[in-house]
Amino acid sequence: MILSSKTDRLFYNHNMRKVFFTLSLMIFVFFRITDIYAQSCSDRPVRIEHHSIPVEALYGELLFDVYIPPCMDERIIGGYPVVYLLHGQDMGIEIWQEMNMDSIIKDTINYWNVPLFLTVVPQEDQYLLSFSLSGYEEAIINYLIPWIDEHYHTCTDRSCRSIGGLSRGALWAEKIAFEHPDTFESVGLLSMPGTFTDDQSLYYLADRHKDKPLLRIRMDTGTEDSYRHEGSNAAAQLTYIGYPYEYNIQPGKHDPEYWESMLDRYFIWFSQGVNNTNLP
Repeated sequence: MILSSKTDRLFYNHNMRKVFFTLSLMIFVFFRITDIYAQSCSDRPVRIEHHSIPVEALYGELLFDVYIPPCMDERIIGGYPVVYLLHGQDMGIEIWQEMNMDSIIKDTINYWNVPLFLTVVPQEDQYLLSFSLSGYEEAIINYLIPWIDEHYHTCTDRSCRSIGGLSRGALWAEKIAFEHPDTFESVGLLSMPGTFTDDQSLYYLADRHKDKPLLRIRMDTGTEDSYRHEGSNAAAQLTYIGYPYEYNIQPGKHDPEYWESMLDRYFIWFSQGVNNTNLP
């Protein structure tokens, strides 16, 4: 091609620079996208989303975090299982991040062949109230769980839903699970400082729901936990009424170091109760 004038040459050079720039940008975007998608799920972090919803029973809002593992796919038939974890007294939902739960979830999925799952951790602000006066149970059952199932791609079958807690949160988990055995498959009770009921009341609850499937129950406490003897009362109650459970005592105290060391075991145990036919 022959350029007849200086103006033509300038125009040509300008256009070539635009073409070069456009091609360079396209190549950069292509390789950037390729690099992102080439990154395996095992390399990506767990995402933490912060939410709050109004709850009449709490006369305010319920704060909660949702831990989302990488590579979850909204197109998966059946949805994903959900684990609800409840913190202890004088704590908040930040305790889970302090115990590196996002990394523990990631490692559990990567190294133990555990199916992808959501983890939801609600805040209990009024943790000095008695169970009978608190609206926390209603907030979880009637507000939080329906909201999670509406806004996330979850499996809503009982077999896909677990609840657990540590310290006071374990007492809540025990109470909520036995009051609503048709909602949960498994309940994990970590460092439980006693029990929320007595032999007769627990027998009544179990008898009231005798037509429902049994809960899977796991309890753990540390050998140096100052509440370990009170916590054993729950095991004694279950033995008394003939309800199956698993009870483990390992070295540890009533503290975050012990709880953090147990989280991966609980996630693995929760996953064993999931009906895997519902999962990818």
